[in-house]
Amino acid sequence: MSLSMTGTSHAAEDLLALRQVIARLAARDRLDLADRQAVRRFLDGDFSTSPEAARDPQSSHELRAMMILLFRLEASSSEDLGIDGLRRLWRQHGEILARFRTHEPLQAGCAE
Repeated sequence: MSLSMTGTSHAAEDLLALRQVIARLAARDRLDLADRQAVRRFLDGDFSTSPEAARDPQSSHELRAMMILLFRLEASSSEDLGIDGLRRLWRQHGEILARFRTHEPLQAGCAE
């Protein structure tokens, strides 16, 4: 089953928006996304690579959840999860983006 070009374009824009939120939060938490070892430790729940995690552990947990969601969305296919699984992941993705758009508006260059 192939996705239409419109659906694919929309999905790519949503993934880009999620990546931008992750990049902004990682910068705030001083997590170097280019450092694979630091990212791996962060994903494993070791927030010692992020000096800001001690001040706001909830933020670190949210960043971790978003990173895992991004990886799952990128790695998933309709054959793996089925259409219901993909819908569930995209709904979760939309909820996360909506929460951060109301609390932390995207910069003018990142907006639609």
